[in-house]
Amino acid sequence: MNIHHALLRRGGILLGGLAGVHLSTVLGWTAEGEASWRATYDLVMMWVNFGILAFLLVKYARAPLLNLLKGEAEKTAAGLQQAQAGKEQADQKVAETMQALETARERLQHIQEKIIAQGARQRQQIIDSARQESRLLLERTRHKIDAQIAEAHLRIRSELIDRAVAVALERLPAEITAEEQLRLVDRFVRDTRST
Repeated sequence: MNIHHALLRRGGILLGGLAGVHLSTVLGWTAEGEASWRATYDLVMMWVNFGILAFLLVKYARAPLLNLLKGEAEKTAAGLQQAQAGKEQADQKVAETMQALETARERLQHIQEKIIAQGARQRQQIIDSARQESRLLLERTRHKIDAQIAEAHLRIRSELIDRAVAVALERLPAEITAEEQLRLVDRFVRDTRST
């Protein structure tokens, strides 16, 4: 309200200043050639007209001018409030967006750490599985080798026995008598029963 009165006062001072300049100009024109009473009459009438105009402006135009100024001030204040509210909403949205971004970063970091840990576990599982498979493969290979060695021993033993028997069959009939042969067969039968 004080702003409106100050504006109105300034407007009145400005209007008065303009009227003074106008009157002094008119006084200068009238002083150049007319009679002195006419100049005074014109001056008085101008002041009367000015007073009437000022009175009418103050009486009838003051309220609409004040309302106009108040309306403009309210519109400006409302615009400022809307701008402030818009700014606050924008600031709030920026803060929410920043918070969401930070949450997303933390979540991404957590997911990344989880993936790295899972990858490390899987890598270790693959390594352990490969080691286990290599152990099993080595064991199977050793068993196969042992089985082949045992089979080779049996084959060699069997061949040696067959050759020894063949050699013995060739030499023994000439060197062993029938008595010795019976003794050997009895001994073989006893040895076979005991085992």
